[in-house]
This record gives sequence, C-alpha cells and structure tokens, in this order.
Amino acid sequence: MKFRLIRVSPSISAIDYRDDQKLKEALDSIEKGGANFVHLDVWDGKFVKSTSFDWTFVDKVRDMTSMLLDVHLMVENPDEVIDKYAQAGADIITVHYEACKDVIKTLKKIKELNIVAGLAINPETPVLKIKDYLDSGLVDIVLVMSVKPGKCGQSFIPGMAEKVAEIRELDKKVFIEIDGGVTLKNAKLLRRLGVNIIVSGSLVFCSKNIRKTIWHLKGKGFINRILEKFD
Repeated sequence: MKFRLIRVSPSISAIDYRDDQKLKEALDSIEKGGANFVHLDVWDGKFVKSTSFDWTFVDKVRDMTSMLLDVHLMVENPDEVIDKYAQAGADIITVHYEACKDVIKTLKKIKELNIVAGLAINPETPVLKIKDYLDSGLVDIVLVMSVKPGKCGQSFIPGMAEKVAEIRELDKKVFIEIDGGVTLKNAKLLRRLGVNIIVSGSLVFCSKNIRKTIWHLKGKGFINRILEKFD
C-alpha cells in the first residue's frame, strides 16, 4: 500500500476575517494546530454571487503567517489578476475551468510566475472535461468543488467522492484537493479515494480543539506524521 501525505488547508471564509485581530488569532491557531496551507477564497460577485476580498487582503495575510497561501480564484477572467495575486505572495493559485477563456494559456501564465497551478471544477462539470489539461502536465492540483462555489457551510454533494476517484484513475501523480462540506466521516473515504489536500472552514474553526480536528482530517495516523516530518 502506498501512503500519501495528507495536507489540510483551512478556509478563512469561515471566520470574521475583516477583523485583523481575529484574523491573526485564527491564523496562529491553525498554524499551531498543524495546518499546512491557508485557503483564501476570492469571490468577485460575478463568477459567483458573493464577494470576499482581493489581492490586497492576500498581501496582508502574507505578512501575518509563514504558512503557504492557497489562493482559490472564483472570478471571471482570472488572467487579468493572476499577476497581482502572485505579487501579493500566493504560493498556489487555482483557477476555474469554467472561468477560463483559454485554460492552457492561463495555466502557463501561473507556471511562468513560479506558482503552483491549480485547476478547479464545479460540481456539475464532468471530469473528462479536464482530461486534456491533465495530460498537458501544466496542472499541479485539481480542486474538486464538493459544494456550489461562493458560500460557506454547505453540505457535501453526493457523487463528488466518485469524482475524486475518477481523477485519480486518470492521473496517479496530480494532487487532488477537495473543497466543501468535508466532515471527519467523509474525509476518511476521500483520503482512501486519492485526496491529497482537504479544505475545511467551519469544521476547523468551530472546533473546540483545532489541533485534534486537523489531526483527524489528516488521518491521525503515525505514518502520516512521519511522512509530514520528513516532507
């Protein structure tokens, strides 16, 4: 059996991130709790109905933490703002298949900036739609939306776990990220099917013991802790 290192990327959309003190406390709590990334959901009010923040906020977060910044662009025309998020300190930039006019061009732009490139798909988008992009070698991470994008606290959509398995069958090496409605129960299945990165907002930040919750999301196993130590 091949063991995979599981990473957790808590989404700050679940907290009052506009309050600088609360933001700093939240960032410190997940870093101490063993989170690997900070998930930053950028909503533009166009691609999704909700609005959140822009690159200036990402720049602020960069100054507050040493964790990797996992920037998820749920925006129209991501090519127009990728440079700004790269300059703000993003380590990962994920764009939506549904939002890109030219997916290959957009992925190349991210890679040229020496940023990890992610490609997200909405729940209704079939995996086969992105097969050619996986074959291109330009995709570092596939982000599977397991809820409708643009709102926190939704329930996991049935069938999204199978989508993870389908991606893993197509590509054994690409990192798979899951975002939305993850629980401690379904996280176990998702890990088994091939997930590498678990995004969690409310589950982590509403937890009485953040460290324990992150530990359980990762699989709490000795093997995972050893792999993480030497990663």
